[in-house]
Amino acid sequence: RLASKYFQITREAFVVTDVDGSILEVNDAFVSMAGYDRDEIIGQNPRILKSGRHSKEFYEEMWRCLMEQGHWQGEIWDRRKNGEIYPKWLSISTVIDEDAKVKNFVALSTDITGIKKTEKKLEHLAHYDPLTGLPNRSLFQERLRHDLAMAKREGIKLGLMLLDLDGFKAVNDSLGHPVGDQLLIMVAKRLMHSVRESDTVARLGGDEFVL
Repeated sequence: RLASKYFQITREAFVVTDVDGSILEVNDAFVSMAGYDRDEIIGQNPRILKSGRHSKEFYEEMWRCLMEQGHWQGEIWDRRKNGEIYPKWLSISTVIDEDAKVKNFVALSTDITGIKKTEKKLEHLAHYDPLTGLPNRSLFQERLRHDLAMAKREGIKLGLMLLDLDGFKAVNDSLGHPVGDQLLIMVAKRLMHSVRESDTVARLGGDEFVL
């Protein structure tokens, strides 16, 4: 009774299948996460949730771990009933009977959409200037190393231009920093419109830019 109660009230999504992969039971958290009613999903194969983002080799490795170690866990992308693709953390374990044969599979999963959005936001903050949206010094140096290596490998030249804004301090002092910020944003847009899509425009800091 305790296990049954936990199965229903936990916020993690539970799925129980037989050895052939047919779904025998799901809890309310799974219904909420995947968007399928219980009656719709019972008897189905978990393949119905596939997002198409993973290769055949990904699933082969998953099942190899399950058969050899009795457990697999990792990040996976699935598809809700409405077609939305979402990331989740999935843990699958085998259930063994008295004869040491696999009887069931039990999967426990958590929607990590919020975590992925936070990771993406932090990654953007780490590599892009928050004011202009241009690559920052860190990302510029990374791209420069890559482009220098490519130029050397292919025997081509690489153009590099450093620039700053004359009289920018006077703008900040006389009109205020909000106006100075708008000026930097405008300059960033003009620089972006002046180069090719394959080029990089970065803000190194203050009124210093590099192309």
